[in-house]
Amino acid sequence: MKLLQMRYFQTVCQYGSITRAAEELFVSQPTISFCIKELEDEFGVKLFHRRHNRLQLTVEGAHFHDKVNYILQSVDSLATQMKDMGNNHNHVKIAVPAMISTFLFPQMFNAYKKLYPEVELEMLETGSLQARKLVDANSVDLGITILDNAVADTYNVLPLVPTELVFCVSKDHPLAGRDKISFKELADEHIILFKADSYQNIFIKRAFSEVGVTPNILLYSSQLYTIKKFLSYANVGVFLYRQLAEIDPDLVCIPLDTPINQDVVLFWSKNSSLYSDSENFIQFAKQFKYE
Repeated sequence: MKLLQMRYFQTVCQYGSITRAAEELFVSQPTISFCIKELEDEFGVKLFHRRHNRLQLTVEGAHFHDKVNYILQSVDSLATQMKDMGNNHNHVKIAVPAMISTFLFPQMFNAYKKLYPEVELEMLETGSLQARKLVDANSVDLGITILDNAVADTYNVLPLVPTELVFCVSKDHPLAGRDKISFKELADEHIILFKADSYQNIFIKRAFSEVGVTPNILLYSSQLYTIKKFLSYANVGVFLYRQLAEIDPDLVCIPLDTPINQDVVLFWSKNSSLYSDSENFIQFAKQFKYE
């Protein structure tokens, strides 16, 4: 029994006619008739009987037809998967939150490209929560996010770098000289938060709520250029990850009196197969050290 014989048999079943099947498959009628006879001789059964000038399945033929449909669907699905793998060769798509992409991903990108210059790394900048949705939908191969219990329970996770949230202001801000600050002391301060799909907002709003303070949110933005412009007016502050804040000499980082320590992780689905280039990126990330 061969795949080609099963294709011919399936087409004859579809049209109930060897003539119609031959036209559909662009082969001669004798070729299809011979394949059907080969199958019948191999199994020792009749697959069709003729009624009113139309071929109809025997009991044995109907059973064979069900199995052939399952086998050919599996073969077609496998062929599609393998073509997808070929189309995705030398390409890795990663969802990265804006704040993390600024300080972490450029260093990772440069280090990876030195080892694998032929692989295209495509970064999709988005919020942490949206990054998880993209991984769930198989719209990206990998994601980077902040670790929490939901991530640890749902995905495969690889720690990349520890970080903490700090309150950042310009050098001219009245709070610029503080060694540390509490959320209660920020009750009357204008604050910028990253967009709503940024996971840091959950921690920050929860911390304000725990001390009975409603934050005075001036702006939601994930555009660092816009945020820095607002900070330059010296009447607003923003929560940033320490590594991001420390690379900007114009910013003053004020630690929180109750630190919010977090872990940046690479994550991927437990339910989907990864292409080889994505596997290579994970192996690279295991050795990568942020500096």
